[in-house]
Amino acid sequence: MLNEAVLLVPWLLVLLPALAYALRPLEGSVVAPMRLAAVRAAVLLGAWAIATVEAASALTRLGTGLVLASWSIATAAVTAAVLTRIVRDVAPAEGSLTDRLRGRRGATRRTWRRTKSAAAAAPAWQWALACVVVILFIAAGILAVSSSPNNFDSQTYHLPRIEHWVQNGSVEAYATAIHRQVDISPGAEYLLTHLRLLDGGDGAYHLLQYFAAAGCAVAASRIAAQLGGGPLAQLATVFLIATTPEVLLQASSTQVDLVAAAWVASLATVVLDEFTRPSTPLGAPAPPASEALYLGLALGLIAVTKSTGLLAAAPLLLAWGIGRLVRDGRRRKPCLCGRGPEQCSRADRSGATAARARTVAASVAILALAVAIVGPFLARMHATFGHPLGPEMLRTSIGTDTADPRLILINLLRIAHTALDTPFAPLSEAGAAAIRGLASAMGVDSNDPAVTFVGTEFPAASWYPDEDRAAFPLTGAAMIGALAWFLWKGPALRRTYAACLGLAWIAVAASVAWQPWINRLVMFLVVLGAPAAGVAAAALARHLVDHRRRAVAWTLLGTFAATASLAGLLTVAYGFPRRLTGAWSVFTVSDLEERFIRRREWLPQYEQAAAAVADSGAETVGIVQGNDSWEYPWWILLPDGTRLVALESVVPGRPGADPGSVDAIVCAEDLEECADLVPGDWDLVELGTVAYALPPDEALAWPHAA
Repeated sequence: MLNEAVLLVPWLLVLLPALAYALRPLEGSVVAPMRLAAVRAAVLLGAWAIATVEAASALTRLGTGLVLASWSIATAAVTAAVLTRIVRDVAPAEGSLTDRLRGRRGATRRTWRRTKSAAAAAPAWQWALACVVVILFIAAGILAVSSSPNNFDSQTYHLPRIEHWVQNGSVEAYATAIHRQVDISPGAEYLLTHLRLLDGGDGAYHLLQYFAAAGCAVAASRIAAQLGGGPLAQLATVFLIATTPEVLLQASSTQVDLVAAAWVASLATVVLDEFTRPSTPLGAPAPPASEALYLGLALGLIAVTKSTGLLAAAPLLLAWGIGRLVRDGRRRKPCLCGRGPEQCSRADRSGATAARARTVAASVAILALAVAIVGPFLARMHATFGHPLGPEMLRTSIGTDTADPRLILINLLRIAHTALDTPFAPLSEAGAAAIRGLASAMGVDSNDPAVTFVGTEFPAASWYPDEDRAAFPLTGAAMIGALAWFLWKGPALRRTYAACLGLAWIAVAASVAWQPWINRLVMFLVVLGAPAAGVAAAALARHLVDHRRRAVAWTLLGTFAATASLAGLLTVAYGFPRRLTGAWSVFTVSDLEERFIRRREWLPQYEQAAAAVADSGAETVGIVQGNDSWEYPWWILLPDGTRLVALESVVPGRPGADPGSVDAIVCAEDLEECADLVPGDWDLVELGTVAYALPPDEALAWPHAA
């Protein structure tokens, strides 16, 4: 449940809109200026939060005091920016008396008027779509504030790494048998660390992904507007995102995929500003200097949160750079009276050269800012594992190990099959058989280890609303159709956008091995594809209605909307591992039962072991576990202040603690290794999957498991 001690959440709910107001663009022709301001504010605050953790860690002072001081400084800076903006907005305009009387009208008022006009003109069915979005958003919010973290990966590495950082006062590498605690990109956990230090627990953790989902909707709806979509297209975009099962499930999760998707969408919408900025009689206007700042920060946030997001960021930034260079060639300096054609031509060439130089400088600045954010983490990885991307076991397990185009094609088709999976088994089986047949015809194995995650096998059922693998057949089909329509119909901006997404999908297939949970790994591409689907849906609706084919319009779009709405409602009602109704609802289980809902049989074992260790008065507890063991329950069940250290380590230069230096030992899964590490005179109690060991005096008080 949401702890009343949480300070940062309401703080940010004031700070974010305040900063957005201060950052509202001055250009009157900017598309959706308030949404752009919100994106800018989120990127700046996200970068500030990452920098705070890195700076505090460098001082080995990562704690509540420095975090509070950091946000106090941020608040003072935002306050000053808001006051400056207020003074600028209320200042009378220069010029005629009429101009002074008019003054400056804020973008907020103009946006509010446009919103009211669009809402008043919207038909009932559009209001119905909006109501579905609101209901789903509220339902996901209820799940977020009413549930406890129970994601599998979070029990293993997402959340334990935060506890180690707080315990050590630093994010430096530490001894652990779970390498992912050290080498997986930590950006989302850095943000959660702020909540952990200010709250003292994990009560507010789910809100990060919840607000990230809202950020995805804001950025995606703006992308739809930039692609030429009107209010209906933007509503359709938000509707698609809100009804995508994986989005709803992760909006109340401590996974990190929506956080990464939000940063990718933020970068994408800033990139598109380069193409939506209107031209002038003198050629394309120079872009604002701040554009490179936000692109650089967004790129750094993507890299430090989930590196797969770079597969979409790269083609988008490439398109941005090419687009700027093309527009640079069109920039013209005004030809002053008395100057001849030759002089004007030289001035034009000079202006284009200067513009291209600014583009090169901006590109360098973007990369420099990104490196400033992700650089400390990469430097730690290089120092620890000898490679900035971490140990070989990480790179080979997640990534592909081939350049064979046949295998890459099969990998792409398998990813598509998993994403589009439905409850209709014959359809899924036919699709899988077709992919296996194609692979056989091309002379390759459909489960080749080079493109398949170790220990998994294609196909895998993914239609069920489980946060680790939920498919999105409706959103996916709409996205594929829309991108194909963009490429066929144009205009150029839509073709460019579709090409960037196509390249990103190919890059994913070429670099990420297929795995049963691949659907959550491509959420950033789903969020980027939703605007295209929204624009296409709006265009289809207009076309059908304009041609008096209302029956066809209602059949196609109405059936799609109704099915998507039902899928969304069933997801929040009966999704796994958090649901509103039915057996194991968040309202019918205890906090601990909810945390162990994926492995209910483990709960009594963890409770018994933790109780025995707590009663012994142990202050330092050694941990023995495998790479997929659940470590986080020990941090929850053992008394506050208990120090946990790993007795085994796969981190070079960080050996495990000496078993003789701890007061107790707890083990999860790897019990044979546990027995080897327990001192000979200690009594080891095995409970099944879990075990614990205490010195003889303490162990006598606890009976052995039957």
